[in-house]
Amino acid sequence: MTPPLTSSAGYSPDSDPAAGSGGTTAGAVSHRPPLRVAVVGVGAIGGAVIEALEQGRVPGARLGAVLRSSSAPEEVTAAIDAADVVVEASTVDAADDLIPRVTATGTDVVVCSCGVFARHDDPRERLAGGPGAGRVLVPAGAIGGLDVLAAAARAGTADASVRHYTIKRPAALDVDEQLTDRREVFRGSARQAALEFPRTSNASVALALATLGLDRTEVIVVADPHVGRTRHVVEWESPVGRYELQFENAVDPDSGGRTSAITAWSVAEVLSALASGAGPGVVVLAGGRPVEGPEPSP
Repeated sequence: MTPPLTSSAGYSPDSDPAAGSGGTTAGAVSHRPPLRVAVVGVGAIGGAVIEALEQGRVPGARLGAVLRSSSAPEEVTAAIDAADVVVEASTVDAADDLIPRVTATGTDVVVCSCGVFARHDDPRERLAGGPGAGRVLVPAGAIGGLDVLAAAARAGTADASVRHYTIKRPAALDVDEQLTDRREVFRGSARQAALEFPRTSNASVALALATLGLDRTEVIVVADPHVGRTRHVVEWESPVGRYELQFENAVDPDSGGRTSAITAWSVAEVLSALASGAGPGVVVLAGGRPVEGPEPSP
């Protein structure tokens, strides 16, 4: 799924035949130039986002640069400086370094490795402060319904509870034992889940940031040798209502069973929403408070 890497730090929408007249695609706002997107990471998520951008499948956005771990420091700096938005689709360690660097330039960064926030007491600790700093945008990824859950959390969190079940193949959870039946391999907070399963807990972290925070969001991880797809079940209860959301996602074949195929398209939807100035719910962390959802608690 990952396309060949090209040197694209000097990308210009004017040189892209897919941009069409005025550099826009159907569905984009015609008076706005396309967003220049720098993608960091070329794995299952990054590769699919790169491919979608190159094929013109993200209205209002264009690929500006592709960066990987071997990119030279000057190439990284040039790509960030030229970008309107940066997509992090690499590792938790890379995200930890990238977030302050990008937000300090006033540029927004879409963080896929959002388990990085479990390392910090306050999710906003890694953001650059001060006027004009960029924001962190956390895509919903493998789950949905964050808009209604964030609204429910805004209505009140004192008597609220939220629980996230994740059911995956044993290999995706690094369970080496040959299981014959499903087994619960983790139960704890979203923070603990992200620290123990950093590559498979991003949906739990996004849910936590949108609702009750990393320490009040309960996560149950189940290894099931019989599942062919990844299942997510989200349960919310509070005085404002009771909700149960279920998702069954095809697995990206390039991810070793760890990543849902929908995740990259969640990132694409965020980019398209940024380009048009409006769109579906997304968790946004800024220097003050999130744009959507309550103040995240540690």
